[in-house]
Amino acid sequence: MPNERADVAHVLDDPPPLHRKLLDYGERPYWSADGTRIAFIETNYGDVCELDVETGKVRNLTQGLGDHHAFLRVLILSNGDYLLIGPRQFTDRDTSRHVESELWVLDKNASRPPKPLGRRIFEGCGVSTNSPLITYAVTGRNDPGLGDPDVSECHVTEIAYGDDGPELGEDRVFYRTRRGLRPEPQDFRHDDTEVVFAEYVRVAGDVRPRCVVKGCRLDTAEFTTYIDEPMVHNECEGIFPDHEYICLESSCDTDWPMFPPRDLWKLKLDGSQQRVRMTSMPGDHTWKATNSNVSPDGRWLAFMVGLRADEAGFGRGLGLLDLDAWERTPEAERWETPADRARENAAKLLNSTSGKP
Repeated sequence: MPNERADVAHVLDDPPPLHRKLLDYGERPYWSADGTRIAFIETNYGDVCELDVETGKVRNLTQGLGDHHAFLRVLILSNGDYLLIGPRQFTDRDTSRHVESELWVLDKNASRPPKPLGRRIFEGCGVSTNSPLITYAVTGRNDPGLGDPDVSECHVTEIAYGDDGPELGEDRVFYRTRRGLRPEPQDFRHDDTEVVFAEYVRVAGDVRPRCVVKGCRLDTAEFTTYIDEPMVHNECEGIFPDHEYICLESSCDTDWPMFPPRDLWKLKLDGSQQRVRMTSMPGDHTWKATNSNVSPDGRWLAFMVGLRADEAGFGRGLGLLDLDAWERTPEAERWETPADRARENAAKLLNSTSGKP
């Protein structure tokens, strides 16, 4: 369950430079195509809302629409409709998130109840900005037809519109795996010819689970590893408009098992594994910044904040980072790689054992 501490001041009440609070509640922000609105989840297993960035006015999109109000994620399709993810009703925090979450479409005017698409999925989803394509993963827990709960499949699927509204159309499986690997597609790239995805790794012999970032070219079936760091959680979370970079939740500067990732980084999608820190959460790891999304013009980073002990996906507000201003700071030039970090940590260990300051 989420940590319910109420004795900690909100991290964005006195924000770091270039950061500001949008809301002191809300989860998983997602920008509209025109960059004027941010869709978000009001609270875990709750309604879908939308924030007008200029006025600060919030509109609840799903309140009063139908019987289902247990959503975990919202994205926006290329035609402006909303793609929702969540169970039909809340059962428990594992079953509802990892087994029963499914896809829904809410029309862009929020005039009718969300329509279920009849597909349960694992965690999140990626959406094309060019066409009605989505990408997601399914596991044996979502679909017993896969034969084993340990099996995972990654799909690219068209959303087709007919007389009965949206439904799942042409479907393609581009990756199938098992043995402790759990892929989660995040974004399309290169005119929808590549899918960038996180892959959670928990295999025999690992000291602790980790997460890597990979890409699959749909036209050639070629896979690329963009970052893979021993004993570190590196999870992609929102691509930049130029598709040359992606946001990254990284635990590279946290100590196991106390801390999850606390900041958001910018990762180069060129195979160099270079990253640079963007957000500036407190060094005591009380708070963390997660679940980011870059505005269509690349000017702003919307993100979610939570307490360190909160479960993944539980949010305590939405923040905004001025990326344009951040790019002009010295911090934006401090690129590093996992190899750099390993050398730095080795040097610290050597100094500590030798008594050097």
